[in-house]
Amino acid sequence: MRQLSLFLVITLFWGCETTTNSKAAEEPTGVSYAERFSVEEHEGYKIIRINKPWNGSDEEIAYLLYDGVIPAGIDESVYIMVPYPVQRIVSNSTTHLAFLEILGVEDRLVGFADTQYIYSEQINQQVANEQTLEVGNEGQLDVERILSLQPDVILAFSSGSENRQLNKLEELGQTVVMTPDYMEPTILGRAEWIKFIGHLTGKDKEAEAYFDKVATAYDSLLALVQTEQRPTVFSGSLYGGSWFMPSGNNYNGLMIQEAGGEYLWSDTEASGWLNLDFEAVYAKAYEAQYWIGVADYKSLEAMKNADERYAGFKAYTDGNIYGYTRRTSERGGNDYFESGNAQPHLLLADHVKILHPELLPDYELYYYQQLQ
Repeated sequence: MRQLSLFLVITLFWGCETTTNSKAAEEPTGVSYAERFSVEEHEGYKIIRINKPWNGSDEEIAYLLYDGVIPAGIDESVYIMVPYPVQRIVSNSTTHLAFLEILGVEDRLVGFADTQYIYSEQINQQVANEQTLEVGNEGQLDVERILSLQPDVILAFSSGSENRQLNKLEELGQTVVMTPDYMEPTILGRAEWIKFIGHLTGKDKEAEAYFDKVATAYDSLLALVQTEQRPTVFSGSLYGGSWFMPSGNNYNGLMIQEAGGEYLWSDTEASGWLNLDFEAVYAKAYEAQYWIGVADYKSLEAMKNADERYAGFKAYTDGNIYGYTRRTSERGGNDYFESGNAQPHLLLADHVKILHPELLPDYELYYYQQLQ
């Protein structure tokens, strides 16, 4: 039986050599998995294109990053101009925090929306020291406070084209940079957004090296499970009377399959979430061996108290239920939502450990925990 120890996982991650993409100037470069952005390298500047910046959008946004002087012959009406490397950042997404911290530029974060959801000890300290200030929440940003911080960029995600605060900030001359990393269908695609942050902050080489190591570690885990038997798995839970189940091409569903599981909804082609009723899920999954991903439940008792029908699944009676609540803070932060996208190799290692524990005998779950 092949095994991969925790030591080897770490060695593969930190010890592998990085590669350099040597593509010609003026061609998209350095993006292998992400589908929502591309980068063009030019002499003295870069162009980053964001396609479909929010759900339902078919438009493209182009950002031109220039170092000091705007290049001659550039039509500024075509691009959003961004002098880089940026030094003062406001953000409304926890996924940005891990990227900034990995690149060693978390001290450039001067404002953040919903600081109570921050997990990072370092960035929480910045909040406590008022080095990073609260700027409202994703749906109601504090425009006046953001203006007072004089950010170089506002890194933002939006669930739709209508966001009055972001529009207002743009009208007031602020540079809003859309980051639809959450819409990437694969976990490696989401992780590759560290390169986007790297280009903005002048840490593109560091971002490239980090991602290369992540992808190598991820691939080593994929190879490990290729010949293993595949236990049956389902996911999700009820919310407002509907069961939200990852589709077969959703990154959660894909990861279960990549970790050597037989995901029972793998034949659904969408990349989002299925909206199912309890009966449909029970009919298909009542005998499934594993249940991975149960919202924020931390115990079997809490699940049963929420809905007694959960106890009818074999995975419940066998105790094979896992939630992503191992790394949470008292204030409401959950590191799964903060650094999970930046560390896909650990997310995959967690799934391999759950489904094939004999392959990672020395590894301890990082984001997930077994419900008791």
